[in-house]
Amino acid sequence: MNKSHRFTAVSFFAAALALVPQARAQDASGPGVSFELGGAAKMTPRYFGASKLVLSPVPLLRLKRLELPNGFSIGGGSDQGFSLSPSIDVIGKRSVKESPELAGLNTIDTAVELGVAAKYQIGHFRVMGAVRRGFGGHEGIRGELGADVIVNAGDQWTFHGGPRLMVGDSKFTTTYFGVSAAEASALYPSTTAGGGLVSAGLEAGARFQVDGVWAVEAGAGWSRLTGDAARSPITAQGSKNQYSFSLGVVRRFDIGF
Repeated sequence: MNKSHRFTAVSFFAAALALVPQARAQDASGPGVSFELGGAAKMTPRYFGASKLVLSPVPLLRLKRLELPNGFSIGGGSDQGFSLSPSIDVIGKRSVKESPELAGLNTIDTAVELGVAAKYQIGHFRVMGAVRRGFGGHEGIRGELGADVIVNAGDQWTFHGGPRLMVGDSKFTTTYFGVSAAEASALYPSTTAGGGLVSAGLEAGARFQVDGVWAVEAGAGWSRLTGDAARSPITAQGSKNQYSFSLGVVRRFDIGF
């Protein structure tokens, strides 16, 4: 997908959200569900261990509150307390056609990761984590852990920042950092990659609350590959330092049962 198509996808998604008639903010009390839905344009390394960045669309979905008629509830509608959300990520295709420096390595198809994310916030501090299973390009397990300090500047601006960790099982790390005997060459010797900590870094972001429904978000992150991921010959041809930048828009939905 080229850059113009990526921008078009994000723009179309935002326009579609604006046309949803039931998206108006409602009283988030009593049985119902409250969630944020949106999309972002994100700059990330072309593949794990690469030094070049590529622009891609990213879906955003966050469950803020779920309250059933029987009294069961998750979240309180605000950012405080405990909440659960679906966790979705997409890892783009890795191929020699787009990255000639990977000559001799097999193509890895696009992977869709599905899982769950959890967050607990008290005051101006929060901890969060996510775990997902891959389908397509990889069939492993990947997860993230993080913590943030949150600063509110007036009624509309919110800033956050803190450490991030990424972990993966051996299926995940072998797919993206391993080199099989059939692929091995002088540039890429046969390599195995075990599971564990993949990277550690920092992330910061800002959110502008346009009104009671719409918000704009921006973020930037840095991480450094560790362990077998850092020692991989694939990383040796790229960079252990991984950077990301994002800009997106979300809209809140409050639907009563």
